[in-house]
Amino acid sequence: MTAWSDERIPIWVEPTAGEALDSWLEAYSRRLSTSMPEFVHFLGLPGARLNRMLRCLTENERQVLSRRTGLGSGRLTAMTLEPWDGLAVTIDRQTRRLIRPPLWRQSGNNTRYCPRCLGESTARWQLSWRLPWSFACTRHSLLLLDRCPKCGQPPLVHGHRRLRDIAPGTCLYGTGSANAIRCGFFLPHAEATLLPSRSLILDAQHEVNTDVLGTASAPGPVQQRGQELAILARSALHGLLTHLAQAPIAVRDVLAECGGALPEPTSGDAYSTAVGTAIARIALHRQQDESDAVFTWLMTASRSRRVNNYPTSWLSEWVPAGPRVTSRALAAVAPELTWIAQLRFGTTTAAPAWPILSDEDVQRRAARLPAMLWPSWTMRLLPRLPDSVFRMSGVRRTCAALLLMPGTTWDYSQATQFLGNGGKFPRDVFDATLRRHGPAELAATLVLLARALDSHPAPIDYARRRAKFSEATITFDLGAYQNYCRQHALRAGPVQVERMRWRLLRLLLGADPGTSSRTPTWCTDFSHHLNDDLMEFLFDQAAENLKSHGITEPVSWQPPSTWIDTATWPGADPDSIDNHVLSTMMAAGQPLENIAKTLRVSGDHLRLHVEATGIGIPPPTFPSHPRSRGRQIPRQGLLAPNRLQHLYQEEQLSLIKIAKLANCSHSTVRKALDEAKIPCRKQTSAHPALPAKVSREWLEREYSHKGRTALDIAHELGFHRNTVTKNLKRWEIPRHSNGLFSNPFASLDVPLSSDMKKVSRTKNCLPRLHHLLQLPGHLNLSAAAASLGIQPGTLSHQLQRLEATLGFTLITRNKPLSSTLAGARFLAEAQQLIDLLETDPSTPSRFSAVSIP
Repeated sequence: MTAWSDERIPIWVEPTAGEALDSWLEAYSRRLSTSMPEFVHFLGLPGARLNRMLRCLTENERQVLSRRTGLGSGRLTAMTLEPWDGLAVTIDRQTRRLIRPPLWRQSGNNTRYCPRCLGESTARWQLSWRLPWSFACTRHSLLLLDRCPKCGQPPLVHGHRRLRDIAPGTCLYGTGSANAIRCGFFLPHAEATLLPSRSLILDAQHEVNTDVLGTASAPGPVQQRGQELAILARSALHGLLTHLAQAPIAVRDVLAECGGALPEPTSGDAYSTAVGTAIARIALHRQQDESDAVFTWLMTASRSRRVNNYPTSWLSEWVPAGPRVTSRALAAVAPELTWIAQLRFGTTTAAPAWPILSDEDVQRRAARLPAMLWPSWTMRLLPRLPDSVFRMSGVRRTCAALLLMPGTTWDYSQATQFLGNGGKFPRDVFDATLRRHGPAELAATLVLLARALDSHPAPIDYARRRAKFSEATITFDLGAYQNYCRQHALRAGPVQVERMRWRLLRLLLGADPGTSSRTPTWCTDFSHHLNDDLMEFLFDQAAENLKSHGITEPVSWQPPSTWIDTATWPGADPDSIDNHVLSTMMAAGQPLENIAKTLRVSGDHLRLHVEATGIGIPPPTFPSHPRSRGRQIPRQGLLAPNRLQHLYQEEQLSLIKIAKLANCSHSTVRKALDEAKIPCRKQTSAHPALPAKVSREWLEREYSHKGRTALDIAHELGFHRNTVTKNLKRWEIPRHSNGLFSNPFASLDVPLSSDMKKVSRTKNCLPRLHHLLQLPGHLNLSAAAASLGIQPGTLSHQLQRLEATLGFTLITRNKPLSSTLAGARFLAEAQQLIDLLETDPSTPSRFSAVSIP
């Protein structure tokens, strides 16, 4: 300030600490004995409006003021409301108007004041008094005033005329018009509420000055702290009107400091702001003894204003307060939430949170997640359950869908469909899980794993794999597989190839192909487990498929257990299993039950561990000198060489008939013939010979009209099925379509209705009809299933399949169960046929030699 330019005003007025821009310019104009409009014009800003300059300066205004007064640009900006834009006030930068503030009703257009500060500083107005967060003077321990005690109007900092005859600090209301009634009250004489030395309100103002109004703080934390205090303060003001009788002692102490009057929740004056902020501060300070009591009181008051009493409905009002407040509130209401809600909000963890993730965030998490939960994590999550309840594949699909719910608004249906699983929530399985083991542990682990997926990178994009790989798009080196099988004397038929392709697709997807809730039995049986060479072959095939699509990812991956810091798991820890013992017992052909008992885990956990680790059995080895063929123990009974020769050569019985007599398969009979060196009979004709009495008409009647299968007829005649099928082809009898089964009522020679014909050719026809006849009269399907000794789901499936085949409803689902009119006719026919079948003496001999008229 020592260097004076030609443009600078030669008289200098120093701004006081924290002074507002309009107050400083008003003091400058008084010093120069001029009015404020004249002074602004003299500065070189004709037409400038001081209230707009107070909010934020234009670049021209800032340069002119700095040039004319010598005050630096930074100090000029600090004297405006611009540094608090978006934190305490909201400025429209186009019009420089003050619009709706972020938190309080006080917009900043008017100023509060401390009478003593005005008197001591000769009416120099503080900028902070315009902020809604200023409600007390920490220097004089006074509540700030909002209005003049005489005229009741907000005080004016400057007038529009010369104020030479008006003392600084006088209420200027009415000075802007010649005909206005002038107030003239000397504001330093106004009476303000004196606060005690150890005041809760003063403590709140000190904290606000540091955490909310302190310019050294970062904008994010400042805004967050302001939201916490403001949201809870508004809730406190409403609670004082409705639940004052239940208010804790600390709340009453705050009111007592201000004189005991109830504040107006919507006024936004200094008194209401002081009371609400002081109560909010107590609730947020967990180290204070009164904090939990005040916080609980605020929650009770907020809940009472909502018609819907479910916690998440009224807690939505507190969401703007930020994660710390909502986390604490959610933890308090956790016992009232459903298990799914606890999962969504993470109330079983140390940091509950309101769902804030977008659809893009959920899709990003889903890309890191296979359609079935990783096997090692399934082991850790799920405890041992009875096999009748535990459907492992369905549970793994459910867990994967549940991992999309924490922190999101997605429901289970959205999540499971997005992963391509489909199906309903397996309530029976999870009810059993939650009933037998702590639901909090399972929910907590799922939430922590979901959060870890969001914060850790994953090397596999499962969403891309689900889009690219399917049964129709994967490639499999069939020649290499068949060559390996030939070298090791393994079968490589269509079934084995299909299973290998299924395993390959599961390896690529990280989940069972399709949407079934049950993994095929052959895949879970250790006797069908692949050896190390075939496992390596599968991994190579998977790598080739990835390479062909330009994907540079590992074939498989599972999140490490270190993602979650926990001492115990709800299920089994994979690291506790001795892999060497497991591999040795598998190679020795030990049953699953024995291995599980030795390793002290369940069979399901053992299967999951084998899938997770890729443990195989050693490849097959062969002795250097092949063993001589033949049996060391001679055949006994009908398969003894002499008896077998008599039946086969002298009585000319077929292999099928001998197999039935010996109660074995025809392939066993064939081996016995080879071992006994009995030559096979040669086929003398082009087509297998049927008994002479079997004519084309008889075969057509039995096969086409009665609906019997070729296998059924072959068993009756004592021939191989191929013999019957070749004669069907020779006589040009139309074949049945695939999926049809033998008619169980064929032996009755009773005409069937069109509806019964449809049902008679379906799978398990007789058991389903037996169950159907028992349904009428029971209370519901569950009661009927209990009476029949089967699962309710099995009975429901059988009824649905029958009704789908017939095309109409058989049984109404009312209580008790009853048959429809069409169903009654069908049930009567079914009962008659079953009665005939049970009393027909020829029925048991259907599988012996037939006597054809």
